[in-house]
Amino acid sequence: MSSSNTVTRTLINLDQFRVVSRDLTKGTFTGGAFTAVAYALLLLLLIAELGAFLRKNYQTNIIMDQNNDELIQINFDILMYDLPCKYLKIGVWDRFGEEKINSTDQFHYIPVDHKGQYKGMAYSKEEIALLEQADLNSDVSDAEKKELDADWSSSSDNFKHQDFHAAVTFHDFTLVNFFAEWCVHCRKFAPMWNEAAGRISEKMQFQDAEGKQTTVKFLKMNCVDFQGKCQEEKIQAFPTIRLYKRDGSFEQFQNKRTVKNILDFITHTVRNSHLMVAQHHAIFDQGCQVQGRLYVARVPGHFGLQAEAHGAVNVNPALTNVSHQIRHLSFGMQDAKGWAERQSIPKDMLQNIQPLDGRSFSVDRFHEAPQHYLKVVSTKVQGKEGVFYQMTHTDRVRKLERTSDKATQARFSYDFSPMSVVVKEKSKKWYEFLTSLMAILGGTFTIVELTSGAVETVGTAVKDALGKKN
Repeated sequence: MSSSNTVTRTLINLDQFRVVSRDLTKGTFTGGAFTAVAYALLLLLLIAELGAFLRKNYQTNIIMDQNNDELIQINFDILMYDLPCKYLKIGVWDRFGEEKINSTDQFHYIPVDHKGQYKGMAYSKEEIALLEQADLNSDVSDAEKKELDADWSSSSDNFKHQDFHAAVTFHDFTLVNFFAEWCVHCRKFAPMWNEAAGRISEKMQFQDAEGKQTTVKFLKMNCVDFQGKCQEEKIQAFPTIRLYKRDGSFEQFQNKRTVKNILDFITHTVRNSHLMVAQHHAIFDQGCQVQGRLYVARVPGHFGLQAEAHGAVNVNPALTNVSHQIRHLSFGMQDAKGWAERQSIPKDMLQNIQPLDGRSFSVDRFHEAPQHYLKVVSTKVQGKEGVFYQMTHTDRVRKLERTSDKATQARFSYDFSPMSVVVKEKSKKWYEFLTSLMAILGGTFTIVELTSGAVETVGTAVKDALGKKN
């Protein structure tokens, strides 16, 4: 008993937090209000600090890639919208060599339809010509458009005047006045032509046989300066007026040369013209979904999907459509994203593992193909077995030369970064949590006590001042 009393007295003498007797203190409204605020603030900070302690954070470091694997696995599942499986060719190339990389992987080819909305059909020669011309017309620059719309009045007017056929097929209808400067009838007709051009050229609407509204472009051809072109067009008299159609055919004006007769001629000819309307469509009645894996060297390269002839059937690869949807594309392990999710990898990294999944890339013109460029970065979680790969993606539509016999190809070019990302789990230590907790308790108590004391002091001073005035 005596020893316990001794210990008790020792601890009392050691006490650095001596309590003032309650009889010597008094409670105030201000003190009570600040105490309630202090309790609420402490509870809020305690919850926030506990959440930070329990939450896992990650930090990343960039190091030289130490992965010594010679081959990298590429997993893909790609749907070709308009390329049957029997015509589909998959090629893999090393960027540093011309030879194809041989692959023994098994690919799964699944025939698919066009959702039953339409059946494929081959292009006719007329459709191909019209679509090629339409594509050319839509590709012209402003300078080229000025060149095509310019009158062929002089060989020294700063225009090249090289392709008369392109000029008269640039619009749906083009009315051409073939004239010679020495021709008296041409000089008399010139004011009338200028009046008609001012009223009609690309201003007045005409209706063709299908009910489509269109305009007519007026153009002049000087057969003195461009004698060779006029001979090619078999112009035998001046002036000669012809209405050219987009397909290159023409109707010749043979009436008395007046503005009214020219207008009647245009109206009648356009009204009786059946312009062939062509649009890009599916060639085949089915597409192909191809799935599989590739094992490629850790060097830049690409793999591509394109058409090739099969059996006795001849396919024009340049006119095939390699529009596609990427169902899945990833590098490394097949379930890399699932594995990374189980490791609680940050979401901003997860979205870079399979960034192309579900995306479609389409073209609707000849000699064009979607191209993909992938930068691949290996990523490792410190303390865990396994590596997953993130990638960045850019794409463009590649346009081949119209005279090229190369096949359009849906190409996936890849390059492996020499750097690697190391993800390290970072969490707060228990002693850091306790230190922060004590700092919160002490800091909150001190700040609230000082604020309460200041408010009380100011309040007392104000009351005393008011009492003296009264």
